[in-house]
Amino acid sequence: MLKLFIFIIIIVLLVLGIVLGVLNPNQVNLDLFLIKTTLPLGLALAITLVIGALLGSAASSFKISQLKWLLRKQVKANKKQLNEIIQLKKESTARSKELVNIEKTG
Repeated sequence: MLKLFIFIIIIVLLVLGIVLGVLNPNQVNLDLFLIKTTLPLGLALAITLVIGALLGSAASSFKISQLKWLLRKQVKANKKQLNEIIQLKKESTARSKELVNIEKTG
């Protein structure tokens, strides 16, 4: 199912790319400080779209990795607290049993 979904998305993106190229055949001057070139407008838009998607993905993956790190840290802290709670319950149970034994003998 996932492969079909990805395939459909790829087909849609290819069709959009073809439409973008066909509807924008005009030449534009591209000046990148050191490099000057002339490209079709559709290609310039497609390149800009890809660069934007890559930058967005990089920013998102940075934030996601940050959140995963925080989650792992919190899970570790939760396990530590759970172990402390279990230990305290064991100590409390042991003390309760000692008090019951003292009351029975005393």
